[in-house]
Amino acid sequence: MVDIDFIIPSFRSKEFAEISIKSFEKFKGEFNFRYIVVENSNDNSYKEDILSICENIVWIQHPTKFTNSEANASSIEEGLKHVNSKYIFLCHNDVAACHPDWMTYLFSKLDKEGHFVVGTRRDNSRMNALHISGILTTTELAKSVSMFPVYNEKKEQILDVGDDLTKHCIENNLKYFCCKSTENDNTLICKPPFSFFSVDRTVNDDGEVIFLHLGRGTPKQLGAYAKPNRVYFDEWVDFVKENILFED
Repeated sequence: MVDIDFIIPSFRSKEFAEISIKSFEKFKGEFNFRYIVVENSNDNSYKEDILSICENIVWIQHPTKFTNSEANASSIEEGLKHVNSKYIFLCHNDVAACHPDWMTYLFSKLDKEGHFVVGTRRDNSRMNALHISGILTTTELAKSVSMFPVYNEKKEQILDVGDDLTKHCIENNLKYFCCKSTENDNTLICKPPFSFFSVDRTVNDDGEVIFLHLGRGTPKQLGAYAKPNRVYFDEWVDFVKENILFED
């Protein structure tokens, strides 16, 4: 079996963390998954609940002065210090696996097709880098770059969290792969129950939805995000529990 360590940043986000880990565990298949949950605050009120999900979870208390993108990058850098495996999956906590072969598909792009980094979608701005909401790569490569955003002299962001992975591949002629995603291609047609659930939906080569990303999860959970025609925290929790985890 192949071992893969997951780094999951969290900020007082019990239900997001629970949902993501439970979905990964449900669809881990032939892989051994280990989860490094990095809590970016002093809040440990839900630590035991997270650790009780399964045995292979590491909780890292990591209060940080950073906010937003920098806080996310800081948690990934901290998580990398605790990785044991050759391979890692870097992600947000507002994500869910939703297909039995999701990791088999992603890993095949590394193992069989020779890509160095595999992403579940691209960013739609700056350099269109693989988005940190879901990236599979090697620990060695992840540790060789910085996860932090980069700004120019005008304080304009030129690299977001984890973009340096894509930049490194481009500059060194290394193959990298991005899955098809509704975030990057609005012509993709997804089968029920994912047809009208308008979050980022990643599909495999057969057009099957394998991975979901809510987007703006922390602001939505905190009630600090209000735009029309978006999926919000409660809708996300209900959908994943009912359609993927089959929990009440």
